[in-house]
Parts: sequence; structure tokens; C-alpha cells
Amino acid sequence: MGFRVLTGLFGHESNAFSKLPTALTNFEDYLLAFGDDVPAKIKGARIEPTGVEEAAAALDWNLVRTVVAWATPSGPVADDAWAACSGAILNAAETEGPFNGILLNLHGAMAQRRFPDAEGELLSELRAIVGPDVPLAITLDLHANVTDRMTEMADIVVAYRTYPHIDQVDTSWRAAKILDRAMRGEIKPKAVTARRAMIEGLDDGRTTVENPMLELLRQAGAIEKTEPGVLAISVHAGFTPADLDQAGPSVTVTGDGRDSRFSAIAETFMDYAWQTRHFDSNTYLGVAETVAETRRLIAGPGRQGPVVIADFSDNPGSGAYGDSTFLLQGLIDAGFTNAAFGTICDSDAAAALIEAGEGADVTVPLGGKIDPAYGPPLTLTGTVERITDGVYVALGPRWKGVTHRLGPTAVFRIGGISIVVASNRVQLTEIEAFTHAGIDPRTLDVVAVKSMQHFRAAYQPIAGAIVICDSGALSGKDISKLPYTRLRRPIFPLDLD
Repeated sequence: MGFRVLTGLFGHESNAFSKLPTALTNFEDYLLAFGDDVPAKIKGARIEPTGVEEAAAALDWNLVRTVVAWATPSGPVADDAWAACSGAILNAAETEGPFNGILLNLHGAMAQRRFPDAEGELLSELRAIVGPDVPLAITLDLHANVTDRMTEMADIVVAYRTYPHIDQVDTSWRAAKILDRAMRGEIKPKAVTARRAMIEGLDDGRTTVENPMLELLRQAGAIEKTEPGVLAISVHAGFTPADLDQAGPSVTVTGDGRDSRFSAIAETFMDYAWQTRHFDSNTYLGVAETVAETRRLIAGPGRQGPVVIADFSDNPGSGAYGDSTFLLQGLIDAGFTNAAFGTICDSDAAAALIEAGEGADVTVPLGGKIDPAYGPPLTLTGTVERITDGVYVALGPRWKGVTHRLGPTAVFRIGGISIVVASNRVQLTEIEAFTHAGIDPRTLDVVAVKSMQHFRAAYQPIAGAIVICDSGALSGKDISKLPYTRLRRPIFPLDLD
């Protein structure tokens, strides 16, 4: 009989400065299943638990499934979600053991109302149940804030190596292979983590351009192949809007046993991260600059495909509210035509548009409901073009096979701009967010999306040009506005150059 392995996915990227707590209903809106319902829930999806299932079948493991839970980034995880999701893992650990090993898919930047280092808390509680000798592997997002507590509790740490994240399945496979060797007694993995006095760096982890992140990932792959005992090197860009002492870029080396070489590798990598801390491959434009650049690109010769504008400062994938109106106001005032905007999250406006019905001309206050400081409501008159249930299956590389739920949704036409008005906050990473509502981005001149980097997986292949806009919403570039209370100081770029 094969090894008995406890597994589960509990993932959330928590913006400590968001007013919106992440409740169990938010996980239900995105991805949530428990126990034996997990395989059916993830069928066809190319996400981490799929990799665990594939590895278990190939390696002859007996999986004890607990939960798959993922929600759009927002404020810290609420008590009901924490109790249900961490409870599923801990209850199984108490009642369904013993286990030969554990493989958990986490994010690494989750916060809970009572536990700023939520993954550290979960792993500590799990260790208290299973003891120190059961090998425990975790997979992480490359935007993880890896704390000393997490490193102490987990033996094996394996992070994504792509941003946009398209290697979730492969990441689980990498972790599973190391765990399998540990369960067979071939190795005794231990993890060590290094960091510096920085909350930003490594080009935010982007892997679509030549930058410090790609250089370290290349070095990581080479060292894993040539350095004896090095099992995995995980490079994390960190998650900036986390009010956590040890937030920020880090490198974790998982080695066979305890050896000073492993710490030296992590420290050398972080030396390079510090030396290159100022590198940023993006050019960030304000709204007026974005409008001017978009006009120039549309008028220029040889463009094939739409100008894709990414409002990274109102990216729900960073925990922003998704209802900022600054960029939308700029595009309307500029009179752009043959354009689409996705999305404005406003359930009240969506309900009013749906009640009016397709073809109706209606006036509604749109957006700016959560915090008008990040873009106030706009009173707009336009036509309801389309009504949908907001449900689509993602076909792009980022979330392929995962069902997204925008909630009741309406397409609201203002002049030459079709605005997707959604009821739920979802980062716009997929072309299907538009096509499910009858909008084909390939045929447009301008497509605005609320995303930072993940949109590139689906949109870069069709884009004639890409413009990054800092419209001044919650997740903007100026982090000096964020009221950190727990973050270690001094730190780059808040205090150090």
C-alpha cells in the first residue's frame, strides 16, 4: 500500500489595508470544496491540487483530501473562513492519521484577523498535531512573505517560477517528488530562508522580461542540478501590502539535512536582490499620461491588436477594490470609441442595469462605493447592452479550467466604451471575462483591464501595445501612504534608498 499523505489547498493573498474582510462566501464565489468533493471540483483545472492528484497517482500515494479554497485577494481572512478551511486541515490531521507525509498548497501571504502570519499559525498548529518527524511540504506563490515560523514548521518549500503564474501544476509535482524521497528515507529535507531590509524588489517577480528575478531563477535551476544536497531553491518577490514584520522578498533553500552551504546560497541570492532593488521593468503612467499615450498608439502606424491598458493600482489581485473610477473617467472624457472596460465591481449598479433590461437607456451612479478616495462614483447615462450571469470558464494559461463568477453582470455602453459591470471582485486576467458578455477584445482599439501582470498571459499575445496605468487607487505605486504598524523598520523603499 502506498504512502498516506495529507493534502489541501488554502490560499489567499491578504491586503492588510483593505476594508473588505475575506469571508467564507468569498471563497464560495471562487473555489471551495471539502474532502472527497475535491477531485470533481478541480476537474479540468490546471492548478496546484491537480498536480498533487497527478503526482499521487504516479507515485502510488493514498491521499487524505481536506479542502481546496481560494478567494480573490482582499482584506484579512474572516473567522468563518479560517475556521472552516484551516479546521478542515487540522481536523483531518487529528482524526485521519497517522500520515507518512503532508503536502499543502498555500499562498504565503495570507493574513487572518488574529494571525498576521496566517500560514505560520496554520503550520504551527498542524505540527503540534502530527509531531516533528512527519515530512511536511508546502507550495507557495512567488509573492509569498516567507517568515521564519513558516520555514521552521515546513521541511520542504517550493514556489512558483512564473509570473503570470502558469506553473501551478509543475510546482506541486516538484514538491511531491522531494516529499516522496523524504518518505522513503532517502533524504531528510530542511528549509532555510534569507531576507533583507526591503519590502519591494526583484521587479515584483515578473518573468516576462529580462530582470533580476529571471536571473536568480536561472541560477536556482543550475544550482539544483549541480550542487549536492540542494533539493529546491524558491525565490519570492513578496507581497507589499502586508502589515507583517517579515514581509518582503526572500529566498528559501530546501536542502538534504542541515548544512551551512544552504544558508550561504540563500544569503548570496538575497545580496543580489538587494543590489538590484531599484530595478523596475514597468513604466507607470498617470491617467492623463495614459490617455495621451493611448491616443499616440492608436494613431501610430503598424499596430495590430488593441492597446491594452492595465490599471494595476485598482487590481483586485492585489486586494484593491476594483471599483475605482479614475481611469474610466479619463477614458470617457477622452472620447475613445471601439473600447471596452473590465471590470467595475458594483453590485448595486449591476442590479439597477439588470432591472432596466437589455436595450434600456438608464442613468446610474457607478463605482466608488467602497472608498470614494480611490475614485468617486460617476453618474453616467448609457445603454444596457447585455446581461449575463457572470459565469465563464477560464481558457487562458493563468486560470485554465477554473470557473470564474463575476456575479450578476451587465454591459453598460457609454459613448464608445462598453463597461463590464460586475457584482463580484475578480482580477481581469481572462479574455472570457469579455467574450462571455459578447465583447471580443481582438476587434477593439482599446481594452482596459484591472490587473497588474497576470493579464499578460492571455492579453499579451493579442495586444498591439500595453500601457500600465497607476490611476491612484489602493494598490498604487506609492506605498508610503500605507499605514504599516508591524513591518520592520527601517526598510527599503520607505526609509532606505
